[in-house]
Amino acid sequence: MAGLAVLINIVLAVVTFYLYVVAGRRIYRREEPYLGLLGAAVILDVVTAFLASFRITPTTVLAGPHVVPWRSVLFLLHISTSTLGMFGYIYVFLVLLIRGKKRPLDGLRKFQYRILLPAWAIGEVIALTNAILKFVLRIRIYDYFRF
Repeated sequence: MAGLAVLINIVLAVVTFYLYVVAGRRIYRREEPYLGLLGAAVILDVVTAFLASFRITPTTVLAGPHVVPWRSVLFLLHISTSTLGMFGYIYVFLVLLIRGKKRPLDGLRKFQYRILLPAWAIGEVIALTNAILKFVLRIRIYDYFRF
């Protein structure tokens, strides 16, 4: 049963990734609709981050200590970039809601597409790779990139 829950977490992460990519591209190109997609991505991202942070969602359990890998370069890169992307997109979403979609906001459009989206994607790809490899090969990539 835990394996199915882990797969659900992976699928949610992939859906969130897809929504951010589609919404980010549409915001950049001013192609409607994008606000609903961005809102859904932000909600899924916040919920999954919250659930994972408090270990509410199940994960693949491997042998060895179950501690946060603070000494892993990949883990720190994942945390910093995905956090920047998540809070950045919360800001973008709020700006679009408050100021309106009709305003040009060219700087914001470029920033979210060129900085936030790649940063968030880097963090998410690291987390997804770790989750998939833990599930399939029973290894943690964070264990191989320690300082």
